[in-house]
Amino acid sequence: MAAPLHLHQDHRDLGYRLDPGTVTVPAPERLAPVRETPLPTTGAYPPLFAVLGAHGGAGTSTLARWWAPAADAGLAWPASPRSTQRVIVAARLCMPGLTAAADRLREWHAGLAPDGVRVIGLVLTAARPGKVPAALRRYRAVIAELVDHVYDVGWHDELVVCELTELAQYVPFDPPPRRRSRLGEAVPLDVHRAGTQIITHLAASRSGAAAQHDSEQTP
Repeated sequence: MAAPLHLHQDHRDLGYRLDPGTVTVPAPERLAPVRETPLPTTGAYPPLFAVLGAHGGAGTSTLARWWAPAADAGLAWPASPRSTQRVIVAARLCMPGLTAAADRLREWHAGLAPDGVRVIGLVLTAARPGKVPAALRRYRAVIAELVDHVYDVGWHDELVVCELTELAQYVPFDPPPRRRSRLGEAVPLDVHRAGTQIITHLAASRSGAAAQHDSEQTP
């Protein structure tokens, strides 16, 4: 019988990870590569988090363009401490995408990601328009137990005729877009919602870590 899953707290960032001894490690050929060089700064400020694709076609370039505070990590773990190592894993909401997301999350829980990497969430992007099949909803619920936060982005037809550079960007504290805005004018409402949630969770994590640090320093 497999050992039960246990959580332990990472006091550096007030996050929770599974006990590595309880995690089934992905096969070696399914492990993600590692990026040793710093992530690029494409905007006015260094990125706050990186978007890591669990598989090819996960939409990391689009998501990192939409979210101004993000960097596109491609398929590789960001190993350099000279840029952010906070990671949002990205996957398509389909069975192969969820399986790949589970691999990345189990890889991190098992301690196989580079030192300093902190997975702060999972973003699932619709693989097609329409209702999500029940089997996917059930598997999504299982995968959600491996991560603190899950963010959902729907299907947007207009993406097929847009260049990345034409897409509008979400900047923290931007007001919500109008529902019928074109992608060159504003990010979709679900992208804005997810971006706001990510920034809110990051801020709460940092505030909590600072408060814990202060309490530990108090004699």
